Amino acid sequence: MASFFEADSLAVIGASADPLKQGGRPVGNSRQAGFGGKIYPINPRADIVQGVKAYPSLDAVDAPVESAFIALPAPAIEQAVLDCADKGVKAATVISAGFAETGRAGRRRQSRIVDIARAAGMRLIGPNCMGLMNTHRKLYATFLGIFRDADEVPPPPGPLSLISQSGAVGAHIYVLAQQRGVGLAKWVTTGNQCDVQVADCMAYMATDAETKVITVYMEGCGDAESFKYALDLARRNRKPVIILKVGSSDVGGRATLSHTGSLAGSDAAFDGLCAQYGVYRARDIGELLDVATACMAGIYPMRKAVGLVTISGGMGALMADRADEMGLAVPPLPGSAQKELLEHFPFGATRNPVDPTALWSQDMTTLSHGLEVLLGAGKHEVVVVFASTIGTMEMQIERFRSLMPQIRQKNPDRVIILSMVTPPEVKTALEADGFLVYEEASRAMEVAAALIGFAPMIHGKNKVPKTPRVAKKLTIRPDGAMSEPAAMDILEAAGIPFVRRRLATSASGAAAAAAKLGFPAVLKIASPDIAHKSEIHGVVVNLASRKETSAAFKAVTGRAKRKARRARIEGALVAPMISDGVECIIGSSLDPGLGPVIMFGMGGIYVEVYKDVAFRVAPFGPAVALDMIREIKGYPILTGARGGPAADIAALAKALSRLSVFAAANAETIQGIDINPFRVLAKGKGALGLDALIQPVG
Repeated sequence: MASFFEADSLAVIGASADPLKQGGRPVGNSRQAGFGGKIYPINPRADIVQGVKAYPSLDAVDAPVESAFIALPAPAIEQAVLDCADKGVKAATVISAGFAETGRAGRRRQSRIVDIARAAGMRLIGPNCMGLMNTHRKLYATFLGIFRDADEVPPPPGPLSLISQSGAVGAHIYVLAQQRGVGLAKWVTTGNQCDVQVADCMAYMATDAETKVITVYMEGCGDAESFKYALDLARRNRKPVIILKVGSSDVGGRATLSHTGSLAGSDAAFDGLCAQYGVYRARDIGELLDVATACMAGIYPMRKAVGLVTISGGMGALMADRADEMGLAVPPLPGSAQKELLEHFPFGATRNPVDPTALWSQDMTTLSHGLEVLLGAGKHEVVVVFASTIGTMEMQIERFRSLMPQIRQKNPDRVIILSMVTPPEVKTALEADGFLVYEEASRAMEVAAALIGFAPMIHGKNKVPKTPRVAKKLTIRPDGAMSEPAAMDILEAAGIPFVRRRLATSASGAAAAAAKLGFPAVLKIASPDIAHKSEIHGVVVNLASRKETSAAFKAVTGRAKRKARRARIEGALVAPMISDGVECIIGSSLDPGLGPVIMFGMGGIYVEVYKDVAFRVAPFGPAVALDMIREIKGYPILTGARGGPAADIAALAKALSRLSVFAAANAETIQGIDINPFRVLAKGKGALGLDALIQPVG
């Protein structure tokens, strides 16, 4: 990847004398920026291109060429890639459209250039992209318009790097960043990702000394293992990652297919991946940039709490509500601090949120006093000030700005966020003073939550969980659908606990099994061809005697033979009724972009109606499983809500981890696993699967 971003020489194949054309901009941009390496314009019809010696072919260049930018029509790309391979080029960027995004013929063209590159040990970015840049080296291998005139100097570099699967979106974010005065370190668009993926760029930037914050716009994940590796590398190097991923809706998912040939994958599974690796998922470009620029200040508070100062009681309530939604506390100030504030505004609110009422318009120090007390006696690491329209009033903003910088200077290690409407020049001045400024109070709370969320990673306070080894002995090769008894046996061998059970092939055998296992009992039809037993009334519960069990066997098998005539009947599964504990569901599914994904939720009505579930990408250990368990709204039920006994959460976490390892070992052969219900017994008593389904791939 360094050959793209740190190249000492760049050949522009299809170079143009017109600096506004796609083949002209890489030459003009890099020259005007002051690129210190060699630029080789390749143009058989010109001797000079924009003041630089041109060459009729790549072979005519009498020096090594490390990187190439190819700006030719799609039919000419294959030969150009061959020329690069022959020249020993290490990295080539193909901007042309007309490949996999256009259909079958385009996919064949794309496959051919990939084969050529891989045979030569050359990496490819694109096709169907806008290129890349390294502002620190002043290398602009992109047709993005960087300069507005011939005298303009390049934008100053910064610590933020952007990876965008879409060229147009990448260009849009670049311009917005420049308008905000945000400098970039690296910028790259990956397009169709025929070779280099978003994950490759993330892994490079995770180790890049000039990149402190990584932002990503993406449509599909590509190689799940590479993506997880890159996220883990960023986490280990303590670099925040903010991702804007589209394709969460059915329409959005289809749109990405037509745009870059990517699969969008499961949105809920991607949320789980972000939680697993400490990634902040933005919902729009504004949020992506707001969180990223806040990270650039390098202040990451550890305390999950926020202090609020407001000139509106209603807005104080709104901010407190939003803080709660974001998992942030709004703790009250100590009594002595509240008493101190009452001396400044006797009719205001002093608890937190702090509201000096309309008195602020006469005495601006009431706002600053509230802020100082929250930072001092309140010991808040994050304070949000809602100042409404102060920024639009010339007299008020002058008074406001005369007070605030002093507080900022006294508290350099605190995050102070201003929510206010203000002209751009005032906003810029306040940001230069060290404040974060947003019009929307909700955005202020989102940014605060993001910074606090990154804090444990940045400060090295959370141990990176170990990923369990996936043993080959867990691999199975199912030759078709399997029955519940077979699924239970396989999963139990993988370390997941199940209820005691017997497979009965006769009525008398079922009765004997129930008597041995204990009453009350449950009896279920056992067939690899009947996945949903309840649909044929294939389950009988609360069997109290041998006689009832015998009759149930005859009834269940009889119904199965009538309602599912082609089904293979193995007999009936007999087990004791387990009514203790908390009913949950655990399972796995094969996500098209992420591979095996593990799901956990509360069983029964909780999963069907409330959809209170959490996801993580397999494999993972018990520590990740515990985070997953705590994430769901029903978690208090497991801890003993309303006086109930606490459940064996440790046993549940161990089962989830073991399921994740098994699912990862069988990613090529198993489409899905359902263990529902999975009963979590009282603390210290363990957990048991009561039902199981394994769905093979295909």
